[in-house]
Amino acid sequence: STGLASYETLQFLKARLTEAEVANRHAQHDTVFISYMEIAKHYQGQQDYKTAIYFLTKALDVARLARDVVREAEANQSLGLAQEKLGNIKAAIEYHETHRDLLQQAGTELPPDSGRHLIGAYKAMAEELQRQGDYAAAIAYYEKSLEAASSLRDSAGEGLAHQQLGNAYQLQENYTKAAECFHKFLSICQETDDKIAEGSACSSLASAYEAMGDRASSIKYLEAFYEVALTTGELSAQREACGRLGIIFNSAGDFASSVHYFSKSFEISRSLGDQKAVDVARVNLGVAKGCAKKSVYMKVVNNNLEALLSWKNRRTPLDDYTR
Repeated sequence: STGLASYETLQFLKARLTEAEVANRHAQHDTVFISYMEIAKHYQGQQDYKTAIYFLTKALDVARLARDVVREAEANQSLGLAQEKLGNIKAAIEYHETHRDLLQQAGTELPPDSGRHLIGAYKAMAEELQRQGDYAAAIAYYEKSLEAASSLRDSAGEGLAHQQLGNAYQLQENYTKAAECFHKFLSICQETDDKIAEGSACSSLASAYEAMGDRASSIKYLEAFYEVALTTGELSAQREACGRLGIIFNSAGDFASSVHYFSKSFEISRSLGDQKAVDVARVNLGVAKGCAKKSVYMKVVNNNLEALLSWKNRRTPLDDYTR
């Protein structure tokens, strides 16, 4: 059967190439173009993208020779998709952008699927640059992604682009710009009533404000993150919000609030059956309770010597003297 398949493939290729050669002699550009595109499609089906690109490039040359903008756009789109398959993202972007520009030249809107491929390529390039530590270049591609999503009127895509831009700015330690992007992301989430994404936006904003040293704003968005997680029933998100609130309140010296949130984090971790998280939460809760007791002790030392002596002699609870 393999031999038969190979024979049929050879017959197919022979027929298409002969057809293209004859048509080329008579300047029948449409026929030549279609023959090359069919051969390229065959090789793409075999996942032989290098050979497919060879024939797609020949098809592109024919379209250019014929000054057929629509065919030229089609070949560029196919070349972009083939380059994506090979992981050649920069080349893929060039072909996808040319495809978009040629359609605009022909007065045709970019189809949503084609727009999403372009957005995906921009995102892949930005992520690669981000991994290399070139945050400025990554930001430029995320901005292209945002522009492409806006042109498609894709709200979810715009929100994601704002989030990715914010993350890149945060890596660049430009926390003010990061917060701006996260606020735009949050607005889109609220407009589209995407609660899970809204929680993610609140979490990101809390991180940005914490990095800026704005503890009050960080607490505000962590509490919002927790409230959204309660609405969606996401226990892991609730645990994360409570754990982070416990830490930030502890660092602020508000030990009662810290104990409150660490207790919640501990209970949620237990309900999830995550032993590692339970152990971490138990330690955090213990530390917070220890800090709370130390705080009470220091208040008594500074403000109520009589209570301290009573505690020393009769072990009367110190809390009774600090209310």
